[in-house]
Amino acid sequence: MSEYKNITAASHLISLGTTGARLSDPRATYIRILEALVDFRSYNQGWEETDQADFGKLLGDYDIFNIRTTNVVSSDKDVRVKTGFISQLGFTTELRLITDVGKELLNVSKDFQTNEFEISKESFIYLKQFLKYQQKEFEVLPFLSLIYSIVEFDNKLPIDFVTYVWASSQTKNELIENIKNYKNNPDYRETIYLSVLHSENTKIAEENISCFLNFHSFSDKDELNELLHVILPHGRGDKYKKKTITLFNDFYLYWQNKQTWSDDRKKKFIDTKLRSRYKDISSKKSSFYLETLFDETNLNKSSDWTRIVSFFENTPLIASEDEKSFVLNFHILYMYIKKLSLCEEYRDLNTRHLKLPDIFIFEEDKIKLDLVFWYLFKSVKSELLEVKPLVQSEYKVKLETNQNNLGDIYEFLTIDIAELSMQIESDFPEIKELGFQNFTIKKKEERLVKLVNSVFTKENIIKLFENIYPRNDEEIRKLIKSWYQEYEATIPTLFEYLLGIAFYWISEKQVNISDILKSGLDANLLPKTHTAGGQADVIVSCKEKDYLIEATLSENDGQRKMEAEPVPRHLAKHILEVNSNSLALFVAGQLDPNNLVVLRNYKFSTWYSSDKQSVESMDILPLSVSNMIYLLKHETNFDKLEKKFDVLLNSETKDGYKWYKNEVNKTFTNGD
Repeated sequence: MSEYKNITAASHLISLGTTGARLSDPRATYIRILEALVDFRSYNQGWEETDQADFGKLLGDYDIFNIRTTNVVSSDKDVRVKTGFISQLGFTTELRLITDVGKELLNVSKDFQTNEFEISKESFIYLKQFLKYQQKEFEVLPFLSLIYSIVEFDNKLPIDFVTYVWASSQTKNELIENIKNYKNNPDYRETIYLSVLHSENTKIAEENISCFLNFHSFSDKDELNELLHVILPHGRGDKYKKKTITLFNDFYLYWQNKQTWSDDRKKKFIDTKLRSRYKDISSKKSSFYLETLFDETNLNKSSDWTRIVSFFENTPLIASEDEKSFVLNFHILYMYIKKLSLCEEYRDLNTRHLKLPDIFIFEEDKIKLDLVFWYLFKSVKSELLEVKPLVQSEYKVKLETNQNNLGDIYEFLTIDIAELSMQIESDFPEIKELGFQNFTIKKKEERLVKLVNSVFTKENIIKLFENIYPRNDEEIRKLIKSWYQEYEATIPTLFEYLLGIAFYWISEKQVNISDILKSGLDANLLPKTHTAGGQADVIVSCKEKDYLIEATLSENDGQRKMEAEPVPRHLAKHILEVNSNSLALFVAGQLDPNNLVVLRNYKFSTWYSSDKQSVESMDILPLSVSNMIYLLKHETNFDKLEKKFDVLLNSETKDGYKWYKNEVNKTFTNGD
C-alpha cells in the first residue's frame, strides 16, 4: 500500500447553527429551549445519555422538537444535535447548564426594550456573542471577517459573496485575496474555483498523484482506486465514493476517446452516461454540475449540442494534457462542486442566524450594515482581522460571560457616542439637532415608510389578509418572499404587524408609522417574535385618540379563554396610565359569539384593577379579517369611518353577538 497524505473531509466552512436542526425561527426556538432547560434543571442536573433522552421527552412535551426514539439516530444524540448551537453560542455549557449570558438572554427576551443603538437588548446579546464566536480551523473570527468584507464593499456586499466566499475564507490572507479576485471578476464560482485550485488540499492531492505515478499506471486498477479514495474525501466514508469513482472512470473513457469518437457518439455518451450524474460528485443541485461541465442548466434534444460538446472539451478536466493532470483536475472538480454544494446547504442557516443581532440589512441581493453600525465598524476596519482566536479554555470563559459593552469584548470597540455622532454628522447633519437616538429612530421610520409604500401596499395587505383567514401559511410566506425577502417568525406575529400597517392605510396615513416599530421589528423591519405580554399587540395614535389593536387567530371557545381577559385589561391599563381617549379594535379570523358577549359587556360594566382603580366604560370594536378587507377596499375617508365607529360603539344593543352580527358586520361587509 502506498503512503499517501491524508486529505480531510472537513468542510472548512462557516456554519452558524446545525443542519440537524434547521429552524425557521431560531430566535424564538432558542428561548424556548432555554426555558425548557430551566424547568429540566429544577429536577435534573445530569447530562448523561439517559438525561439527554429525558430532556428530549420534555422538548416534545413543550412542542419544541419531536425527538423520536425509533430513528436511526438515537434520541440522546438527536437532543445533543438540536441543542448544540445554544452551547456553541455560549448560552449553555457543553453539559447544557445555563450560563450567565444565557440567563441574561432569557431575562431580556421578555420585552422589546432597546438600547442606544435602537436594537433590542436581546439582539444586543446576540451581537456580543457573535462578535466573540470562533469557528474551528479558522484563523479569523467569522463575524469580524464578515463585517470587514462589508466595509471593503462599501456597505453593499453581494449575498453570493457571503454564501460562497466569506463562508470559506479561513485566514486573513485568504479573505483579502478572495475579495480582490471577486472585485476583479464578480462571479463567485470563479473565486471559489481559484480558492480550490490554490488550496492546501490540491497541493496534497498533487503530491499523492505523483507518488502513485512513480510506482503505478492507470492500468493498475486497485492501486488507482486506492489513490482516488484518498484524494476524494467524503464525510460519510468510503462507501459513498464508489459512484464518484465510477463517474471518474466514465469521464476518463471520454477523455481517452475524445479525438476518435464521432460527434453523435459524444452527444450520446454525455446524454446517457454523464448528464444526470450530479449526485455522484457530491452535488446537491444539478445546476452546479451541469453549468460547470456543459455551461447549461438543462440538457435535452433541442439543446445546442455542438456548443455543449465544445464547452465540455475545453473544461480543465477534459482538456487535461496527461493522466496526471486529469486525475488532479478531477480532484479539483470534485472539491469545487462539493464546496459549492455545502455553501448552498449552509446558506439559509447562516442567513437566519446573521439576522439575530439586528445589525445587518438584507436587500436587493446585498447585505449591508445598519447605518449606525456602518459608521462604527468602518472606523475600526484595520482592527477587524487582527483579532486572533483564543485557546479553547480561554475562549469558553469569555464566550460564557456576559459582557455589558462591546468595548468589554474588544477594546477597539469602546464607543464614544459623541465621537460616533460626529462621524455620522459629516454625511447627516441632522443628527446634531436630533441627537443620536432620535436620529436612529428617524432613519428606521424612513426605511419603514419606504417598505410599506413599496411592499406592504394596501393591495398587498389585502392579498395577505385573504390568506390569513382561512389560513394558508405557505402562500403567505411565498408572497412576502416574492415581494421582499423570507419571513421567518410566526403567522400570528405577522398578523399583528399587518394590522398595524392596515390601520396606517385605513387612517389615510394619519397614524404615526413609528408606532409599528414599537412592536419589535428586526433590522429588515419585519416582526421577529410575538409581542410581549402586558400591553396591546399594536398601539397606534391618530390625532388625540389611541387605537389598541388586539389580534388573534384562535377560534371558538379557545378565543374566549385567551382574549376575554387580556383585551379589556390592556385597554383599561392604557386608559388609566396613558390616554383616557382610547378604544380597542379586536380583530380575529372568525369571531366567537361568547367572546363577543364578554367584550361588549365592558361598554356597560365597570372594570376594576388589582390596585382598586376602575374604568366605568370601555369601547371595544370587534372586526373579522373580512371586515378589515372591506375597510381597506371601501373606507377611503377616515373621518367618516371614525364617525361610523362612534355610532356602532354607542349603540344601545348590549348582546355582543347580536350587536356584531346585526350592526357591526352589516356596516363593514357586502361591499364587493
